[in-house]
Amino acid sequence: MSVRNERQALVYADEGVCLHSANAIVEQLKDLLHPSISVLKIDSHYLKREAWEDKTVVLVMGGGRCSSWDEQLESEGINKIYRYVNEGGGYIGLCAGAYFAAAESRFNTEGSPIEKKRPLAFFPGKAVGPLIQTDDYLSLSAARAAEVSCKIGGLSQIGSVYYQGGCFFDQEEDTPDVEIMSIHQSLAARKAAAVFCKVGRGSAWLDGTHPEFKWQAILSKGSVHLFEELVQKLSPQELFRQKVWEEIGTKMKLPMKPKYLLSI
Repeated sequence: MSVRNERQALVYADEGVCLHSANAIVEQLKDLLHPSISVLKIDSHYLKREAWEDKTVVLVMGGGRCSSWDEQLESEGINKIYRYVNEGGGYIGLCAGAYFAAAESRFNTEGSPIEKKRPLAFFPGKAVGPLIQTDDYLSLSAARAAEVSCKIGGLSQIGSVYYQGGCFFDQEEDTPDVEIMSIHQSLAARKAAAVFCKVGRGSAWLDGTHPEFKWQAILSKGSVHLFEELVQKLSPQELFRQKVWEEIGTKMKLPMKPKYLLSI
């Protein structure tokens, strides 16, 4: 895979990744980051074999099923991700990407819960989900407009974000290495929905929700009832969603467009 010799942001898009999530992340990063940053979708082979670390400003792993990611990336790829962040890089994990970057994950099913220790461990505790009990956490019946209280510009702001299958984090107070950035107000009251983790010289933002999706009112036209209901609840939250991304970029010291640097 050929890449340009300039700074880049990487979006993981291999087996198990929801391509809708990956594509939404690409568009969000293009809107957020300075125009000099190339935004690329990459796979496990690229992370394992290419020399990407020195020119990468952030690696994002989004929604989907992370159960196969260990096998795809193998210890070689996972170790490269850890070293990259520990030596000053940035990682954003959304939903599946958040489970994948916790020291331990617990995914509750109708049978036995699936518990797994995970090697990246940017968050030193446990990521627990899903927050909606359902036969199919990827179905519309499991999707919600989740009300959260998020730290934005040093102040707490309440808004709603898209939730589907994600986790909360088993931490109730800030520590020197982990700051709670968002707290659930409805689905799992007072549980941490997003955390900012210091990792060596780098950092990671882990979020159990899906702030990458834009919900435009026009999307509800001709759609099924459950989707139309989501659009009606989430389309008025677009400004809040944008502020969440501004906070992510600010906390992680990403090279953002001037309009974002001025607005926070």
